[in-house]
Amino acid sequence: MAAPGPGHKRILVGAGSFADARAALAILDLLSGVGITDIGGLFLEDREVMEAATPRTSALVSPRGAIGTAPSRQVLRLMWRSDARAFRDRLIQLAARRALRWSFERAPGEPVAGLCNVAHSWDWLLIGHLPSGAHAGRVVGVFHGAAAGGDGVGELTEGLARSLGTGAELIADTLPEADILARLERVHAAAVVIDAGAGPFRTAAQIRALLAAARCPILVLGAAGIPSLVEYSTQIPQPPPGQAG
Repeated sequence: MAAPGPGHKRILVGAGSFADARAALAILDLLSGVGITDIGGLFLEDREVMEAATPRTSALVSPRGAIGTAPSRQVLRLMWRSDARAFRDRLIQLAARRALRWSFERAPGEPVAGLCNVAHSWDWLLIGHLPSGAHAGRVVGVFHGAAAGGDGVGELTEGLARSLGTGAELIADTLPEADILARLERVHAAAVVIDAGAGPFRTAAQIRALLAAARCPILVLGAAGIPSLVEYSTQIPQPPPGQAG
């Protein structure tokens, strides 16, 4: 796809599972031709999920009587370790194929909040989420102002749609946030593109609501415009020039 604007962009991609990370990396692979030089991966381990897990594997009975199992904390740790390793390996493969510098980190934290708290040092942020449907849906862009394309959202949205062989849909951010979210809930989206530096969706809470409505990877341009609410210990270092991680 064509590059919208100057190159030398740095993009952070993150998720809380390999399934979500894989969906984001598929989008990232298409974005690697738009001037991106550095990619960072961040795997977030949600401590609330860990606290809710049982000390040992236990049986669960659904309202319909079906019996399943709840993972123990030990099983959850093993799952996270395996998912993080798979995420890192896939990221390295992509970086090697595209000759990009890369870095990777595991950290505790709720995925959206954790990513938003470190996004200010990156140009773009890509939040992973496994799409809800089996087939690629539309790429949706939420653009700023009266005309699409002025902030780069329109061009990226249409370029991604062409690369995926699907349609594009553009939504003006002049609509109320609730209307935008309701519209996204009705659209089977493959990815959503927004600009945190210009549009209304910029806080962790707003982006979390967007992710819940769209149920697909979210590409956030203008990541420096995302406010960091708390001091966060994970600052993914960039490798020196010529070094891959």
